[in-house]
Amino acid sequence: MGSRNNPNRIKIHRFYTVIEVSETLGVHPKTVRNWIHAGLPVVDEKRPLLIHGVDLKIHLKRRRKADMFKCEVNEMYCFKCKQPKTPHIKSLEFIAKPAGMAQMTGHCYECGCQANKYVSWRDVNQIWLELGGKLPIAEEHLILRGSALLNCPFAKEFDDEKK
Repeated sequence: MGSRNNPNRIKIHRFYTVIEVSETLGVHPKTVRNWIHAGLPVVDEKRPLLIHGVDLKIHLKRRRKADMFKCEVNEMYCFKCKQPKTPHIKSLEFIAKPAGMAQMTGHCYECGCQANKYVSWRDVNQIWLELGGKLPIAEEHLILRGSALLNCPFAKEFDDEKK
């Protein structure tokens, strides 16, 4: 599925023809006909084919739900393998984002394709340990953009370290 079809564009109390559905969602009419062959219900078999808005909205939501994959905390979705995979620990980076989030980037362990995932900063240590890393996480795996986080004092030198 190249683009996401927004089910909120569909009015539930209206009947649509194949052409109207394609214009509303921005897809080719042949795509709508393929949806009909795949199970999208039509009102009757007479031409023009009429599709009830409720049925179309439900069909689009089911298709979107079927395309989603559930990843574990330490997994990322690899688009080449088309399934959740664990990243290679040497290629893993955590990039600080606002609101306590981090962008986890790395390469698939099997095919080497790059993958991204947004995680909470609270989960970074757990992810690192589940992938076989040792604490503390090395500086090369953390990218702190802007200001440093309060719980990651890598650039500071403490009094007890100077001795």
